[in-house]
Amino acid sequence: MNDENGRHIMELEAAKRRINAFQKRFGEPHLFLAYHAALPLAITPDLLYQIWANFRRDIQDKWLDIPWIAVSDLILSSLCDEVGHELYEMDATVRQELLDQLKANPRFTEKRLKEVACFLLQYVQKDLNSQDSYDREFAESQSWAAWAYAKPQISVELLAAAFRRAYRENPRDLMRLSTLTEMIHQPIPEFDRLRIFARAMGHYRRKKFEKAKAGIAQLPHEGGVVSVSNKIKIPIPRELLPVIKTVEDEEIAKLLGVIENTQDENTRREAIASLEKIGVGSPEAIAGLVQIIENTQDEDTRRQVIASLEKIDPGNPEAIAPLVQIIENTQNEDTRRQATESLEKIGVGNPQAIAGLVQIIENTQDEDTRRQATESLEKIGVGSPEAIAGLVQIIENTQDEDTRWWAIESLGKIGVGSPEVIAALVQVIQNTRNEDTRRWAAESLEKIDPGNPEAIAGLVKVIQNTRYEDTRRLAAESLGKIDPGNPEAIAGLVKVIQNTRYEYILRRAIESLGEIGVGNPEAIAALVQVIENTQDEYTRRRAIESLEKIGVGNPEAIAALVQVIENTQDEYTRREAIASLGKIGVGNPEAIAALVQVIQNTQNEYTRWQAVESLEKIDPGNPQVITGLVQVIQNTRNKNTRREAIASLGEIGVGNPEAIAGLAQVIQNTRNKYTRREAIASLEKIGVGNPEAIAGLVQVIENTEDEDTRRRAAESLGKIDPGNPEAIAGLVQIIQNTQDEYTRREAIESLGEIGVGNPEAIAALVQVIQNTRNEDTRRQAIATLRKIDPGNPHL
Repeated sequence: MNDENGRHIMELEAAKRRINAFQKRFGEPHLFLAYHAALPLAITPDLLYQIWANFRRDIQDKWLDIPWIAVSDLILSSLCDEVGHELYEMDATVRQELLDQLKANPRFTEKRLKEVACFLLQYVQKDLNSQDSYDREFAESQSWAAWAYAKPQISVELLAAAFRRAYRENPRDLMRLSTLTEMIHQPIPEFDRLRIFARAMGHYRRKKFEKAKAGIAQLPHEGGVVSVSNKIKIPIPRELLPVIKTVEDEEIAKLLGVIENTQDENTRREAIASLEKIGVGSPEAIAGLVQIIENTQDEDTRRQVIASLEKIDPGNPEAIAPLVQIIENTQNEDTRRQATESLEKIGVGNPQAIAGLVQIIENTQDEDTRRQATESLEKIGVGSPEAIAGLVQIIENTQDEDTRWWAIESLGKIGVGSPEVIAALVQVIQNTRNEDTRRWAAESLEKIDPGNPEAIAGLVKVIQNTRYEDTRRLAAESLGKIDPGNPEAIAGLVKVIQNTRYEYILRRAIESLGEIGVGNPEAIAALVQVIENTQDEYTRRRAIESLEKIGVGNPEAIAALVQVIENTQDEYTRREAIASLGKIGVGNPEAIAALVQVIQNTQNEYTRWQAVESLEKIDPGNPQVITGLVQVIQNTRNKNTRREAIASLGEIGVGNPEAIAGLAQVIQNTRNKYTRREAIASLEKIGVGNPEAIAGLVQVIENTEDEDTRRRAAESLGKIDPGNPEAIAGLVQIIQNTQDEYTRREAIESLGEIGVGNPEAIAALVQVIQNTRNEDTRRQAIATLRKIDPGNPHL
């Protein structure tokens, strides 16, 4: 397994762990929302809310039961990273894994993927012609991603046009397009070729022309134009022409002869570049390049050979040894840096390579070289005692804070569990005067040894002594993770919350407190104070969310949420408080009363719906739940909200006169056949024997023009009032009059459930058996007749 595949597997496993942790914390409905949110390249709160509102059911039209609060839960979870003001992105591997799970789930499949893509295209349409270049480019990127899943061919065409435009008008945009193509690539030949071209353009923009040429050489090209498909052509930048073509193996000896004998360095370097292309794995080529490294006096040539050797024989001990020798002996820092970078790629786990990098770290006077060596050591020296010792020495001795930061970050990655590393980081936290360095050390300490007493003591000291609020917050957050419930951590965050003047720091402290302050009175009191006093609604909502996590059953927390519900002018904040109350206020009279008041008085249908949902959780059976659902059904203009309320009423309103009356009213008055069918199904569940329910269904049977609705109503009526003549007559009418055989068979089957012994039902079935020309319909009629009149002579 090569390094790239190994890295990919590790990234994929990490992504799956993050997704599993998200599902374990929030549940499957939240995961369903994450599936849908993974298709856009980036999400905003508004976009995510619209996705939630538009995709409440699966492709079988079954409810997904995704709560409204899932929108904020997802945005603030570890699956999303904030990359701008109210702009969030998912890690590329996490995003792809979520989309793969969406396609594999039988409740969604690729059909749902295309549905979300089409929705996204509609959503960004208004910004595609925006005067603001940022909004326009963002909308373009989202539309390309959407087309990639809806119709990949169109996405390829649009991206190809963007590449052509960027090359002419804005070459800097080539990097953005290269990255985007990689992110939204789909498995079709045109996209495969476009991705190769995009990677080549990335190399081209970085002025790595030889790599760019190698990429272009893989594609069909003629006359300075690459063919992505028969119709899609993209011009090749002039710097990449002519494309280097593969030569025969015998050319290697010829090139080596030029390299060894020419007196002209430019000629030698050109021959080296050619050898790099054709000499992969060739012992003669490798030996020739090693000899140049050892003998040449020209540093530019040496650097070129280093780069070529890295490509044609990664991992070869003969290549590692001369690289280490260069690192140790060259006086040219550029050469040393390049050798270091190459060693990083070919020397993973190699003791000689690690020792060479450590020697650079200890001896070089050039800080850029030291940083490069530090970064390389991080990649090839995981768990190596020599690598750890070298990084610790930097932390202790360097006078350059940037270099120290690099070493601290690398140590956090390669030194997990090492006592020597922990001691060094604690010493940095205690002694450095640079707050950025202290923050880096605290973060690394959090990663490498949860529960270590020395680590805990070092973080406590930071919390107690630092004058910087964000440092205190970071140290407290780290302490809370490595020692959950630590009172010093909670006190440190509370101190930040009470004293900071910066909203960003305040919100981060609030979020951290929600992770580590479960049940702590001091933490709850601090969050309540924020909720009551802040003038910033976004901050208030973050405090409400954290209070929900740590204040279950706490009277003070419940009272604070009730106060928000009663007093805030912001409906979004009110709904978040209502949702949180539904999680922490079970059985609390004050919470119940507040939710009842919202249901009775609010003019906002979404707020009422959220209050009904929360009241059902904290006080099952409360009559106001049914009242609220009926009000939602009667007043909402949103058909999805109405249908969800109808379904809920069918679950909890058994025998309740108000629920039955509400459903009967929907059945009688709605013009939407799907809503009527949903109401019929719910009424069937809760209205057994109820005269008002029976009357409502009879009215549907008599008045509806929709055969399927009549059949459903008749079937339901037969179940809640067995033998009802109107139900049987309704089904008979469908059997006799419908032009659709499928509908006739459905009505025949329903008649078998409610028409036992009924002469009208029996006669209708006999007529079908005698007259129909459809064998499937005749078989269904015979089977039904056996059920309702087993001895009938027509069987």
